[in-house]
Amino acid sequence: MNALTNSYFHHYAFCFHNLFWLLQIKYMNLSQEENLLASFLVNSSVNSQLRYLIEKYLEKHPSLTLNAMASRCGVPATTMRRLMQKSSESEQKSELAPHSVLSLASYLFKEKKISALLKKVDGPIAALLNKSFDQFIFDDTSSEHALESDLNAIFQDKTSYLIYKLAANQCGTTMEEIKNIFGLLGLQKLNELIEKNWILVDPKNTESFHAKEKNFSVDLGLAHQLSHSLVDFYKPRDVAAGFNLFYSLSEGMNEMGIKKIKEVEKEAVKKIYNLMNDESCQGNIAYFAVILSDVLGLTPSSQNNTGVIQ
Repeated sequence: MNALTNSYFHHYAFCFHNLFWLLQIKYMNLSQEENLLASFLVNSSVNSQLRYLIEKYLEKHPSLTLNAMASRCGVPATTMRRLMQKSSESEQKSELAPHSVLSLASYLFKEKKISALLKKVDGPIAALLNKSFDQFIFDDTSSEHALESDLNAIFQDKTSYLIYKLAANQCGTTMEEIKNIFGLLGLQKLNELIEKNWILVDPKNTESFHAKEKNFSVDLGLAHQLSHSLVDFYKPRDVAAGFNLFYSLSEGMNEMGIKKIKEVEKEAVKKIYNLMNDESCQGNIAYFAVILSDVLGLTPSSQNNTGVIQ
């Protein structure tokens, strides 16, 4: 087989793979004819693929408005309307942020578990989500982290987020702990979460409270805002107690160096995750770790940055 024929062979093999995938799964219960149309979007942009899926979803749910759908997905209505514009200008200037794409895909495919969702999508959406959220997938067979758009809305309040995070620990939390950390405001927020059925009373110990969804994830945009709440709990004066740790490192790096740093960080995250899920290491001390790295300044543009992005 000569080089030219070989290139055509790989092209047709790629197209067959995408078509086979589209016929294997149900694109939100779309017909085979609509699945074939969707196959043409595999090589299109994230926006155009999302727009197509949303249009077909709305056709099958005529009573659902675009604004209502945006609300259910936890995506701003202005973002949704901008997405549905078909002009080439909006296509270039309004590429959706990864966390918005994740929220929409989770809603459209009715899948909250991130590891399972990444197996259901293909094309540009799959490429973006895999690059942006592969750090949430520690083990495809056991990872249960789920995206809850309702929780994303509740977590706009930082105190509610921190209380829910405490309740998500295997040991849960107590009113005494909440009062000691957050005062009367914390007890009020705890009561609101209980009334909304997001935090449940332990039937074996009525003084203990547990999160309804312990393995939860928030979108990256919200995670950025909430990370400040966690960092505020770092206590330099308590270094001698032996619980906390803080290092700040910086240097001018090239893309290869950044890629290697991220590989080290991801490996560390996996090890920390495994320790936190090891029953022999679990206890009653509410402990957190934040792994963070980024460019100090504007992010440089690059045509070949697959090793640098998430």
